[in-house]
Amino acid sequence: MTQQYASVTNLAKIFDIGRTKATELVHLMEIDPDFKDNVISFSHRKKNVNIEAFREFLVTKVSRQWVK
Repeated sequence: MTQQYASVTNLAKIFDIGRTKATELVHLMEIDPDFKDNVISFSHRKKNVNIEAFREFLVTKVSRQWVK
């Protein structure tokens, strides 16, 4: 069985990004109507995120945003 959800800390490790950046991106997912259902919030500090949805969010919403 493959892992479907990961904590923000583990997302940072999986995608080789900093924990602060992962937290920022998860917050953006939470306010995006297309992705908000992929974040499970247990408390203000503990969230689990659908790994595949996070990857899709990175590709569709984040990738190349810095190039303008």
